[in-house]
Amino acid sequence: MHKIFGIRHHGPGSAQRLLRALEQWQPDCVLIELPEDCQPALKWISHEELEVPVALLLYNPQHLQQASFLPFAVFSPEWQALHYAHRVGIPARPMDLPMAHTFALRDSASNLPQLQLSEAPDPELVLMLRDPMHYLASLAGYDDSERWWEHTFETYSDDNAVFDAILEMMTALRQEGLRMESTETLLREAFMRKTIRQAEKEGFQKIAVVCGAWHSPALHALNQYPAKNDNALLRGLKKVKTRCTWVPWSYDRLAFQSGYAAGVLSPAWYELLFLHPEQQGVRWLIRVAQLLRQKHLDASAAHVQEAVRLADALAALRNRSTTGIGELEEAALAVFGQGDAAPLQLIQQELVIGKIRGNVPAQVSGIPLQEDFEACIKSAGLNKLYRSGADKEEPKKLDLRTPSNLKASHLLHRLQILGINWASPVPVSDKVRGSFHELWRFVDWTPEFIIRLIEMGMWGNTLEEASLHYILHLVQQEDNLSLLLQRFGEVLKADLPLAVGPMTKRLQELGAQTRDVMGLLEALAPLANILRYGNTRQTDALAVRELLDQLLPRICIGLPAACRQLDEEPAREFFRLLLEGNRAVALLNEKEASNLWNEALVGVMLGNGTHPLLAGIATRILLDKKMLDPEQAGTELSAALSRAAGGSDAALWLEGFLHGSGQLLLHTPALWGLLNEWLGTLPYEVFREALPVLRRTFSKFTPPERQEMLNFAKGDGLIKKAMEFNFDPQRAQLVNPILQQLLG
Repeated sequence: MHKIFGIRHHGPGSAQRLLRALEQWQPDCVLIELPEDCQPALKWISHEELEVPVALLLYNPQHLQQASFLPFAVFSPEWQALHYAHRVGIPARPMDLPMAHTFALRDSASNLPQLQLSEAPDPELVLMLRDPMHYLASLAGYDDSERWWEHTFETYSDDNAVFDAILEMMTALRQEGLRMESTETLLREAFMRKTIRQAEKEGFQKIAVVCGAWHSPALHALNQYPAKNDNALLRGLKKVKTRCTWVPWSYDRLAFQSGYAAGVLSPAWYELLFLHPEQQGVRWLIRVAQLLRQKHLDASAAHVQEAVRLADALAALRNRSTTGIGELEEAALAVFGQGDAAPLQLIQQELVIGKIRGNVPAQVSGIPLQEDFEACIKSAGLNKLYRSGADKEEPKKLDLRTPSNLKASHLLHRLQILGINWASPVPVSDKVRGSFHELWRFVDWTPEFIIRLIEMGMWGNTLEEASLHYILHLVQQEDNLSLLLQRFGEVLKADLPLAVGPMTKRLQELGAQTRDVMGLLEALAPLANILRYGNTRQTDALAVRELLDQLLPRICIGLPAACRQLDEEPAREFFRLLLEGNRAVALLNEKEASNLWNEALVGVMLGNGTHPLLAGIATRILLDKKMLDPEQAGTELSAALSRAAGGSDAALWLEGFLHGSGQLLLHTPALWGLLNEWLGTLPYEVFREALPVLRRTFSKFTPPERQEMLNFAKGDGLIKKAMEFNFDPQRAQLVNPILQQLLG
């Protein structure tokens, strides 16, 4: 015979009742609503390192988008049923339709009958069928169906009688709902009945059937569902290959907020309900006080006692036999927060959802790539972040001079190449010297990353091999030089030397065809840094040298033309790249490279149609390098200020020319005089047009520079210069009589 135990998925009350009922009834076989093809993974159920929350992952290795997670927590009835069977030494078998059939069913349109006879179902009936438990709970005035479940069925003294009552209730609910079941549900229930019949044929006398409460009527009276009908329904079903493994889960993922359809509102609270059913309210409020104290907020034992009394009073007023999470939250808000929700929001994650994360034995890893990932995590010193979750507030700092940190950097960059964004690089502060520092901001490891890791297993059995083959695959398809150069940087940071040769060849091919000087300039600075300072990632720099020898001449040849006929936005991007390129060439400290670069800057300075901002910075760089003398610079300045294009172009030229320091004007009176004369002759409308650019330019100078320029503008500095060169004492004496008369 078989007995139906209809449960609420992830219901702590259901789990407690189920355990007591199984102990009392003592079955010789347990059938559980789990896909049949997860049977091989159940052998790990007793392993000491398999710590909930965890999930069974079933997936199609040939189509990884077809994947299904079946999570378990300590308060999941299915988890407790599996452990009960192992503890007493009886078989525990999954009885649901294999995911091999389910994936195939979802992937193609099935010709099986839908048996949906109601063309226009009542909206309330649809709501009931979507979540019958929530529907009944709402009718009874509950927001939480689990609390309604406990309050309704915990009054029974006989645990087996509870499940009989559940069966009766579900039978009544499904009298109308059966006609609206989907093909998938009908197939699942037919397969579960077939599994029950098979267990009876094998001679088991007391078969415990643990299933979702909704399915219990369809599995109870087998004589109402002839075996030949079930076999006919299941005959000829398509199937795909599936694999199954265990993966770590978390309370975050188990919560409704994660998007998991069978989630629960508050996993941390449900765990407390399961482990401490008699003292859950007091323990929860004690936890509130502890967490608030950790946040340096006022919370005492007296607060706990007062909140317990208030929560119990609220439950009594609502005619509820036990105090629920709703009453406890309201009491905590009133007592601890004094009506202000802000203090409790600080601890909401830990208090209601929880930060617990499960663990899976290393031997359970489904594919070689996942095993290598686990080993790399340990050797790189990132195991704590992987197992315990990330600190989202503080990024992790890596010093690449340390071997373990260098391994961590290689690992994280390889994961980035594979599209597993567990960690993202954070820009290092300008105050940090050297190129051996990295900052990474981590997020919690999620099951989606596992799916991606499995998907990338097709490219290799180790992270190094998979990232190498995958990046080479991307390189062969990449026709954008700028993106290819970014890939090259990723390869260097990920320590994939075998990819450097093919990528260099591909870069040379694209470089010979491209006119994208901006993309080439982007690569100049990082490549020069590697050659000048040495590579902290210990990558062979010979390939970098060869690549630079190819890129720099192309940059210098194409630079003057690339700076012409630009709008302001791309010109400002080129402005940044010119400065970075100039620093990169200076780092190389090679005469031939410097000559090529300087010739290109002369072309930018003198080119017709060059954007004035770029012509200005090119002139300034050449002046600083003493490739121009002050008189030549003055000539260029005079030409720029006298052009008929308008005041805005002249102001942009000045912005580029004066970039970085105002000392040039302070120590070159001729340039100051030219600028002063130009400003004095501008018409009002032109001056108003040029003023924003001039203000932006001068605002970047240091306060002492601006003060000295102010003195010059007032005339003090110019008077002193004039006294040194053009002062005439006799002419000055002519004004004395008038001054004496005015001053009395």
